Amino acid sequence: MAEVNLRKTGERIVPEKIKSCDEYLLYLRHMFAYKQASHFLNNNNNVLEVGCGEGYGTHYLSHRVKNIIGLDIDENTIKHAAAKYSSDNCTFNFFDGLNIPYEDNIFDVVISFQVIEHVFNDFDFVSDIYRVMKKNSNFILTTPNRKYRLKNNQQPWNRFHVREYSAIDLNNLLNRTFNSVNIWGIRGNDDIQKNEIKRVKQILKIQSFDPLNLRRCIPGRYQPIIITLLKKIINRNNNIEGDFQNKYTVDNFQIKKSDIDSSLDLLAICTK
Repeated sequence: MAEVNLRKTGERIVPEKIKSCDEYLLYLRHMFAYKQASHFLNNNNNVLEVGCGEGYGTHYLSHRVKNIIGLDIDENTIKHAAAKYSSDNCTFNFFDGLNIPYEDNIFDVVISFQVIEHVFNDFDFVSDIYRVMKKNSNFILTTPNRKYRLKNNQQPWNRFHVREYSAIDLNNLLNRTFNSVNIWGIRGNDDIQKNEIKRVKQILKIQSFDPLNLRRCIPGRYQPIIITLLKKIINRNNNIEGDFQNKYTVDNFQIKKSDIDSSLDLLAICTK
């Protein structure tokens, strides 16, 4: 079996603990992806989610399928998801990040949202997912679109990301394994697009305080504190974000089948 080798990440969204507009919009982007995936599911499907995180999306899809399993490489996250969301048709299991722990050809659909950018060997990751899928089944994934986040040949500023993909990059990777690949974009409304571009510019400005990338030498538990302080310095004259949870919904996002480079996330639908 292929060795996937997934990087552990601190990027976990817990819906009840969302405190900022940026966190809430990221949560909505994730939920929009789950909503789109639900259109490819039916109540006879056995589904696998690779990289389920806190488990809210797995739970959401469990109401639309026969059975769904969520995998994650963080044992504490899996324990939390199992305690909060487990049911007769929704279970959560630990994944060592090397090999998907299931036999060949057993899942009707596999999903993996905002995960592949954390994987060291992306081709093996895709190949192992292909292995556990039934013939004619679908693999659905999302990943951030590097086109609005990075310059050409620039490495990811997100310390948890091994690499980021353009639509062309992702299509080239997936076409090495799958019989059919469609790449679409996920875009927010004009206000959300503006907010996200502003957020990325803010991060790049924070990076300018650290041209030698010394922040990677700082223990991970301290980095969010430092970033928060820098944000306050940069935004000391900005207005408070306001009642963002009433302002935005999942319906503020849409699928783009053209002009994909302007999208926030890439959505791939692959058929074995």
